[in-house]
Amino acid sequence: MRVESFRQTPPFDRLLFLLSRWTPKLDRVLVIESGARPAAERFLARLYIEEPAHTVDLLTCYGSAPAAFDPARGQIFYTHRAQSGGARAELFRGFRAAGYSAVCMLCTGDDIMTKWKWAAAVRVPAKVMIVNENADTFWLDRGHIRELKGMARDRVGSAWLMPLRIAYQIVAFPFTVSILLAFAAVVHGRRLWRLRHG
Repeated sequence: MRVESFRQTPPFDRLLFLLSRWTPKLDRVLVIESGARPAAERFLARLYIEEPAHTVDLLTCYGSAPAAFDPARGQIFYTHRAQSGGARAELFRGFRAAGYSAVCMLCTGDDIMTKWKWAAAVRVPAKVMIVNENADTFWLDRGHIRELKGMARDRVGSAWLMPLRIAYQIVAFPFTVSILLAFAAVVHGRRLWRLRHG
């Protein structure tokens, strides 16, 4: 099976995103505004100017869109409109079907939409881009381990009251992803088995 087909087959698509240095085109992206609004403003402005992003959708917990958001080039989704489990599941089904090339999530050190952004990282079949408080970016993959370590070190240094919580999040993330990927593999394996033998 070719790598291109693996990129479109769960759970291999998520694994390849983490293990590969492959970089997608930013033509259709989902931005998770999981940080301070000024960072989102700077990143959106750069995204529209520097990248060929034809569609930029935004998931936010704020009551309004950032001033830099262009509603003619994308939709805005509000977390307060998806409070129930069913509404959240429907929202993520829409995200999975949208064909995003990247999920761009703010990691600014603020405790904003933490569960939402990691749920998107795991459930949306697109490569994850990390956006820091300066709107600098890097991909969440093995080629950017140094940047990930640097960000973790900065977060621990700037939030010395919560080092255990930050360490827990860093350590727990790979295990959480592994468990979710294993579950997805079992579900998809059963479905393929039923299709072939049913």
